Amino acid sequence: MDKNGKLFGKISIIDLAVILVVLVVAIGAIYRFTAPGAAVTRGDGTVNFTIILEGPRAFTLENYEPGLRVYDRRSNQFIGILTDFEYAQHYVHRTLDDGTTIQAAWPGHVDIYLHILAHGHATDTAIYVEGTYEIAANAVIQIRTRYVEVEGRVHWVDVAQ
Repeated sequence: MDKNGKLFGKISIIDLAVILVVLVVAIGAIYRFTAPGAAVTRGDGTVNFTIILEGPRAFTLENYEPGLRVYDRRSNQFIGILTDFEYAQHYVHRTLDDGTTIQAAWPGHVDIYLHILAHGHATDTAIYVEGTYEIAANAVIQIRTRYVEVEGRVHWVDVAQ
């Protein structure tokens, strides 16, 4: 290093440090986006998944019909077509006067199961529908159709090749 702080009279220590930081960031980005787990695809196919809506009022069943397009409420991304739906009585836990709990029907409320079909693919680490939307069992999801916006939980996911 000379009296001006340059290595071999050409490159300063600060310049060398900046170059090293840029190289480390570039290598990290390359690794992040080309890691073996993220690139392994099991193939394109159809993804069937079910979203459960727990406890809405029974009259909301009027908002669902096969053929509705389903979107993510936040990103507005298309995530599939509603193929069918079913419902069951909604139950809640009630505490009795003696301290015991029971499951009791909540009159006028139902659990709605929305069955959705999408194009998608699976990797070793995730399932994606309609391009880049990641879907996973038990994930909380906010969806939108032409008639309603709701929050539900992904109940079941199946990928068919």
